[in-house]
Amino acid sequence: MANTINIPKTHLIMGLSLPLAVLIGYFLAEPLELGSVAVVTGVLGVLCIPLLLRWYYPVLVFCWNAALNPAILPGRPSMAAIMGLVGLGIAILTRAVNPKARFISMPSLTRSMLVLAAVVITTGLLTGGFGFRTLGSEHYGGSKYFSLLTAIAGYFVLTSQRIPSSQAGLYVALFFLSGITSLGGELAVALGPKFYFLLSIFSGDYAAQEFASQQAVNASLHRMGALCAVASAIDLYLLARFGLRGVLDLRRPWRLLLFLAALVLGLYGGFRSYVALLALTFIVLFFVEGLHRTRYLPALMAATLVAGAIILPQGNKLPMAAQRALSFLPGRFDPIAVENAAATLEWRLIMWRQVWPEVPAHLFRGKGYALDPTDLFLAGETGRRFSSEALSGTIIAGDYHNGPLSILLPFGIYGMIAFLWVLLAGMRVMYRNYKFGNPDYRSVNALILAAFAAHAFYFFTGFGSLHSDMAFFAGMLGMSVALNGAEPSLLPQAEKPDVEAALNTEYVRA
Repeated sequence: MANTINIPKTHLIMGLSLPLAVLIGYFLAEPLELGSVAVVTGVLGVLCIPLLLRWYYPVLVFCWNAALNPAILPGRPSMAAIMGLVGLGIAILTRAVNPKARFISMPSLTRSMLVLAAVVITTGLLTGGFGFRTLGSEHYGGSKYFSLLTAIAGYFVLTSQRIPSSQAGLYVALFFLSGITSLGGELAVALGPKFYFLLSIFSGDYAAQEFASQQAVNASLHRMGALCAVASAIDLYLLARFGLRGVLDLRRPWRLLLFLAALVLGLYGGFRSYVALLALTFIVLFFVEGLHRTRYLPALMAATLVAGAIILPQGNKLPMAAQRALSFLPGRFDPIAVENAAATLEWRLIMWRQVWPEVPAHLFRGKGYALDPTDLFLAGETGRRFSSEALSGTIIAGDYHNGPLSILLPFGIYGMIAFLWVLLAGMRVMYRNYKFGNPDYRSVNALILAAFAAHAFYFFTGFGSLHSDMAFFAGMLGMSVALNGAEPSLLPQAEKPDVEAALNTEYVRA
């Protein structure tokens, strides 16, 4: 008979912890070595597996709009992308071992997302690979493939489970308000070198803009781009939580005051796109909620006319960043702000005129995102000699600042068809969720529908980029499906909600 060996739990823990501590300490002696980073990251990742299995879903929801880019990972991908890949693996594994753990059935969106992913992957394979330069590839471009595909993967993770109604408010707050983390990079620059360690945690995009603004020749036009993201996060959350009718309710003035305060804060970012997108979302939501048939229409028109009559003639007294953000409106603004905004528009128009003739050549076979370093070097030399470096480098890198071009040139007509399919299927699903979904989610469903439609319109008519904007579209679709579940026609008869009765009750109360 075998002897039973009883080992205390504390001894087992110590026996595992001490060797791991020694191993991590050894590799941290050379923290900048790639091998050390890989080992430490691997050990920490294994230790985090139990936490990820329990909390990966709320962590993904929080990270989706958060500006978190840990420097410990090669290439500094966003935490949303990492959690999208990790969450997809966990969701598939959970489905394999638990037959009841099913993805929310939404066939039209599932097919369109898979077709778009197939177009992206096929194009990458046919155009020289995916080019992950940070992993030793001879080409650039892998980060754009990674961003696009992880956004699609994140959609499937978001729809892998239904958000409980008792926690819907929490998840909506995590999803929208996490955008406030965009301020982390700006704070690092504003607080000085002692706080530069924040740049190893938060995204450095806005920090780079802050450094550029401080070193610009005209320092009076100082833009803090992170404020646009912070203001958008606050305003979108207020609209999702209370609805436009609730925000405009004068019986609770703090909502409107907070909304306007965030709006003013966003003007200091100096981006016209912030004003345009927020205005489009506001207008679409106004009509979605049916406020154009109420007394709110003449009241808002009068308030807008009065505010414009007061502010626009004295626009030159506003901060320079705010003047730049509003420079597309008729008013009296400083020539420096107007010329700065006009110069960026002219720069884009010149680039589009140069790039559009290339579309027919790539209509049936896109050129993908792969970028030869030699081409980039030659573009830089050409720009250095002929004073067009920014334009040449942008064209070579594929940053066209235009939605249709960002699809047609890399992925051709097939990518455009797949993306339009995603948009149309998504609009249909979100409209049905707003019209026939749970009345308790009416405000958030209306906001998601309005923001999605406004962003899609701006994508094609203003500024757009497929590899970066796909995260917004996939996130909105994923939250809509996760909150509302499958379409009523796809539910078993016993699970179908009595929507008509709920809507009639809501109408009588209104």
